[in-house]
Amino acid sequence: MSLQIGTTVAQARRAKNLTQEALADLLGVSAAAVSKWETNASYPDITLLSPLARALGLTVDALLGFRAAPTDEELKKITAHLREIFDGQGFAAGRDALEDVLREYPTSGAFKLVAGGLYYHYLASALLQADDTGQTAEEISGRCLQLFEQGERECTDVREKLSAQMLRINTLTMLGRYEEAEQLIEALPAKQVVDPDVLRLNLYLAQGELDKAEQLARRSLLSRVTDVSGALMSLSTVARRQHRFEEAAALINAYTAVDTLFGLDRSNGEMLRLMLALDQGDTAAALDALDRYIDARLAYTLDYRDNPFFAGVQTAVPSPREIAAAQQLTLRSLEEDESYAALRGEPRFQAALDRLRAAIPPDA
Repeated sequence: MSLQIGTTVAQARRAKNLTQEALADLLGVSAAAVSKWETNASYPDITLLSPLARALGLTVDALLGFRAAPTDEELKKITAHLREIFDGQGFAAGRDALEDVLREYPTSGAFKLVAGGLYYHYLASALLQADDTGQTAEEISGRCLQLFEQGERECTDVREKLSAQMLRINTLTMLGRYEEAEQLIEALPAKQVVDPDVLRLNLYLAQGELDKAEQLARRSLLSRVTDVSGALMSLSTVARRQHRFEEAAALINAYTAVDTLFGLDRSNGEMLRLMLALDQGDTAAALDALDRYIDARLAYTLDYRDNPFFAGVQTAVPSPREIAAAQQLTLRSLEEDESYAALRGEPRFQAALDRLRAAIPPDA
């Protein structure tokens, strides 16, 4: 990344009412050299940095635009810019840009958490371009884990450290490194009896800070709904694998009821019904669930900005490119995963895949 010393020199020189010639005389260089600095045609010699900074009333850090870590506002802008590159130019370009920022801020734990999250977020895009999806998934997951580990060491904020630990646990689990994941879980701080957000929410209400109370309550609701859905999904999976099919069906019904009530993505519930029907050997029910699943995937946006329960909570939504990548991965899974082998000879199965295939943009 190029330095912007020139702009800093020009602004500081004008603020001190110095001409280029006057600044050059102070430093023992030519006015032409100062002009080249200010147009970024060249940089000052390293031995001139301290005298130049003193002449302009700056620190060397200020002259170089040095910061050990981006500010919160800069972090938001950097993240938004990287998402634009991933979305518009593809995974390879996004990866190169992300690694450039990591080199610029090599000790920023907060950015490393963002970087790992972006890699994980755009994993689907990477897999679509990969010859060996298994190897690519392992490589990217390994890079995520490395970034989360470094981020945890370098973050000073307690919440950021806890977030890094949670991300590490999820990534280790995904990589099949179960013992390490369990050790990290055991090392987590004990759950607090009282949730600080509950106390904070009561405080906001007492102070009349209604906007803050509303946003905190919405975030809390989304978190708890996600927890409930995750628990129901896990319970239904356990029941299904133990062949307690009636119980599994009741749990799946509860899962879909929660999603329907809060206006969330319906595709996971339909996938659970599809897997249950396959386990029971009910081809007709499986094909019905597959049709509903395809419908849900085609309606998939994960955009909850207008959701009456969660309005204002979501700061970013999947781009059309991300959605298309997710649809392509769904198509590949249905085509290749042996879990669906019993359905592949069915005309309805092929028709469902054709419907999904036709909806994916040709340039995705």
